[in-house]
This record gives sequence, structure tokens and C-alpha cells, in this order.
Amino acid sequence: MDSRLILDEAKYRLFIKENTGWQNTIKAQVDEIPGWEDMLDQAINNTNNIVDGVRVTTADSDVLLYRQMMQQQQAMEKLEGEIDQQQQRLETNCESKKFFDIDAFCAQDILRDRIKAIEKAYIDLKCSFMNRLAMIS
Repeated sequence: MDSRLILDEAKYRLFIKENTGWQNTIKAQVDEIPGWEDMLDQAINNTNNIVDGVRVTTADSDVLLYRQMMQQQQAMEKLEGEIDQQQQRLETNCESKKFFDIDAFCAQDILRDRIKAIEKAYIDLKCSFMNRLAMIS
């Protein structure tokens, strides 16, 4: 039984397709975050946050949530750029018939782990956002 790693054009094309799916997912999620910020702003501004006659606009937890949204968005945009670099590398390998680029295979595996982690962070952040929005409304 031959268990060698074979990187051919078909495998590179599979990686390219996988990356395209990730890019679409990340783009949709990145585009969603500013909408969350707007909804949170509206919810905060539409509630009567008056304590001892003084209007309270933003709690510390809200500031933290805004910061987390910004950090998540930046992390996703950075990962999107790294996926773009991998896409270019894979396309170049396909065109030049360079089928023994082990580094491209390893980079794809690392990207796969990173996308899992960033998607989990996104889901956790969305849950925190929804919970906070429900508490305000």
C-alpha cells in the first residue's frame, strides 16, 4: 500500500474551493458585525438609562462588547488576507505544475485550524451580542 502524500492539481483545486468557501463565510460575517454595532447603538439609545436623574449611555460591558466586535472583525480581515495569499500560492502551483509544495499543504492545514477557531469565536461573540441585546430591549 502506497501512503505517500500526493499533491496534484486536483488536490490544489480542492484547496482553492475550500478557501473560496471560507472567504465567502468570513466576508458575510465581517459584513454582519457593523449591523450588530448599529443595533446595539439603537437599543442603548432607545432605552431609558437614567440613574439618579443622570442619563447613562454605555455600560462597561457594552464597551467591552464593542471592543470584542472590533477585534473579531480585524482578526477575520487578517485571516481573509492570509487566505488570499494561500489562494495565490495554490493558483501559481497549479499553473506551474509544482505538485510537491509541502509548505502549501501545511499552510492549508494551519488555515483550516485557524478558521475553526475564528468561527467559534464569532459564534461566541454573536451569542454575547444577542444576550446583551435581549437584556437591553
